[in-house]
Amino acid sequence: MQHLNLSTRVLMFSICTSLEFDLRNFIIGTGTEIPISLKLLEKAKSRAKGTFTNVDADKILIELDLGDYVEIILSNPYYFKLNNQKANDLNNYFSKVIPIRNRVMHTRPLEIGDRATLIEVLDTIPDTLPWLSWKETKNTKDTIENNPQKLIAKDYNRVVDYESNTYHNLPEPEFDDTGYIGRTSEIKEIKELIKDKKNQIITIVGNGGIGKTAIAVKTLYDLIDDPDNPYEAIIWISLKTKTLTLGEFTNIKGAIKDIRMLFKIGEDLTVKEENKPSEENIINFMSEFKTLLVLDNLETINSEEILDFMKDIPESSKVLITSRHGLGELERRYKLEGLNQRDAITYFRELSQYYGLNLHKRSDNDIKELVFNHLYSSPLSIKWFISSVYNGVNESSIIVNKENLIKFCMSNVVEKLDREEKEILQLFLIEGQRLSYGEIDYFMEFKEEDLIKYINTLISTSLLVTLRGEYELNQMARDYLSIDHKPNNDFLKKILVKRKRLNAILQDIRVKNENDPFSPHSLFKNLENKNRKLASYYLLKSLEYSAQRNWQEAYNFINKASNISPDYFEVYKIKAFIAAENDEQFEAITNYRTALESCEEKFEEATILYLFSVFYTIKMQDLHQAEELINRAEAIVPTEPIILLEKARVLTYLGKYGEAELLLEKLKEGRGNFTEKLENQFISRFADLYRRMSQNYQNRDVGKKVELLEKAIRVIETLSTIDSKTYVIMAKILTELSYLHFNKDAMELIHSCLKNHFSSLKSLKGNHLNKLGSNLNNNEHQLSSELSDLLKKLTYNFSKDAREIKEVNEGIVVHIKDHFGFIANYHNTSIYFNQNQVKFENIEIGDVVNFKPIEMPKGYAAFNIQLKEKG
Repeated sequence: MQHLNLSTRVLMFSICTSLEFDLRNFIIGTGTEIPISLKLLEKAKSRAKGTFTNVDADKILIELDLGDYVEIILSNPYYFKLNNQKANDLNNYFSKVIPIRNRVMHTRPLEIGDRATLIEVLDTIPDTLPWLSWKETKNTKDTIENNPQKLIAKDYNRVVDYESNTYHNLPEPEFDDTGYIGRTSEIKEIKELIKDKKNQIITIVGNGGIGKTAIAVKTLYDLIDDPDNPYEAIIWISLKTKTLTLGEFTNIKGAIKDIRMLFKIGEDLTVKEENKPSEENIINFMSEFKTLLVLDNLETINSEEILDFMKDIPESSKVLITSRHGLGELERRYKLEGLNQRDAITYFRELSQYYGLNLHKRSDNDIKELVFNHLYSSPLSIKWFISSVYNGVNESSIIVNKENLIKFCMSNVVEKLDREEKEILQLFLIEGQRLSYGEIDYFMEFKEEDLIKYINTLISTSLLVTLRGEYELNQMARDYLSIDHKPNNDFLKKILVKRKRLNAILQDIRVKNENDPFSPHSLFKNLENKNRKLASYYLLKSLEYSAQRNWQEAYNFINKASNISPDYFEVYKIKAFIAAENDEQFEAITNYRTALESCEEKFEEATILYLFSVFYTIKMQDLHQAEELINRAEAIVPTEPIILLEKARVLTYLGKYGEAELLLEKLKEGRGNFTEKLENQFISRFADLYRRMSQNYQNRDVGKKVELLEKAIRVIETLSTIDSKTYVIMAKILTELSYLHFNKDAMELIHSCLKNHFSSLKSLKGNHLNKLGSNLNNNEHQLSSELSDLLKKLTYNFSKDAREIKEVNEGIVVHIKDHFGFIANYHNTSIYFNQNQVKFENIEIGDVVNFKPIEMPKGYAAFNIQLKEKG
């Protein structure tokens, strides 16, 4: 036989009335001169709403209740032939029963354990207080155990709140089945918010089914019984449109569905004026009486009018709202989370016992796994699950088929979101993990002010929760989106492409950190958390825009990095570096100093000191400050070649040539481990040292001067691969030699150098060879014809000639650098080629060539290059 799901309050009402019946009969049966106090007599008269024509004990007692009966007996126990021991037993026994009776009879929220206590009374009272017959109580016990249907037929009338000074229309609690469980601190906090004078509109927000209505009902009933309750009236308006009945979600007939229906309550208020709008009558009532207006489930109404109404609430009154999302303004929001572990397990067990199931016998871990992993720790979900089991549905089938539950709890919220807000939620669905603000910003690319607004909306609706500085998608929201709002393929691909791009960039950063830790593009601690990862990405973007001299975009990306990771020292390093490039020198100094203060390790500090020193050398030309900074860096990492090379440069610029040369000679010991880039830097320092040393010699010491300059060129030519920066040093050396046009050795040195390095020198960007050409052209009569021809070729514009070539497979070489170069013709000014496609030796700028053009993703490239004419 299926367990009879008897209403808890009906059962408890039956027990309480039985106890009262037996105690009243005991009092009446004792005698006619019953000792009733004047206070109780007045209470009986006020409840009878009239006067007693005769002082009749029956009429008096029928208006009193359980607590009064116990008071009458204890006021004169000897009259009732009770000794002190029996009186104490009676007092102790009913001290725990009377508060429960009052909650039952006055439709107050039941507490957990109330039902169990009264069931225990049925079992124990005959033996604990045997001097009273308890006949009616025993009959009730028998009926509950053997024929509970009879109890349902009995009328259960709500008792009038005799002692309440507050007018209210609060609904009967919907948690009678178990009594209210837990959340004592939350109730206390909400009650304090309602009572204080600071917040006129309070909104309890949380997921559907999380218990917002229940906690509001419990809190307000507690408030009514609070002697410090400041309100004269509490008006409850339910805006619910659906309810859970026997495991099914059903529509509520006559539910309020729009703002007009809501305001119609004004027609029922006592303080109203004819021909006035209903909402104005509500405001008038709230002005006349200190009123708490409660709007339950406000999210079902979507209207801006409600905000205008809220703005007119009188100062002496308040509004309490329960909603799955807040109003967005005016309110003090109180966020309600799911049940904690202890309360969730307790509620599950109590509900199981109420329905007569055996689910409560499971272990804590089993119940916890079910409640937290499948039922969202939500009271409604737990009740839905247990009532479904009670109705014979298979447990596995319940868990698999949660669509109705999820839609009931989530649809009102998600459907009202903007497209952008839904896309943020879908991002979480795709990523399947917590995301930082920086990650959301990276993937969605919204304006900052818009993104903040969207995230705040999602938090206010409880769809997103914050955990240790990151955001997480509510599990129920995740399940709902998976059903009704799956991301489309285009959005999915967009996110995956951006994730792949980010991972590639972070990998590049890792490689650069290992290979070139003192480069401004090297970013330390960039993988410590998600925000630093994204900050690193934005810092690299800022460097890209800085290289293009797009300062506005560069600073925009720096600000993005700073917003998501303000304590990251690399932000200040990059900001300083870019400020220096933009000639904002004070800004650069300030940020380098901040970066130094923010460093977390000594090695990182050394990298900042190195860049700061370079800044003072190149941008500020303050060599003494540069020397101090590079010495501090050296003290941290005394064997680091990059730092020692920079120190050599500073010493050279200061004219401390001997110290610089000793330092460079010392570095030779580790030269075998240098990278190609470091090898070029090392040789450049040596070459520049010799060039600057040569400047100490006047023209009368031209031999010494040429010797040092030749030494500088020869040391450069020891490199297997000369990079463009080293060629700049070579151009400076050649310019020094050009001042010695009268010296044969100097001219021969220029001639041989130009001949051996013609294409690389001509491909230098900038004006590095202008002074060389000017000096020699002014003294052309002293030059050999070969050198003159070479100089003309060096300054000749081959691109102009290339524009005359119309054949698509023919052109002129206009640029060569390292292993690649470019060919130009009428159709294309930059046809890329790799040196391994050149089919002849010693290709030079100015050579006319034939080639096979092939279109590549980034433009045209030349293959199978053949020499047609030497330039």
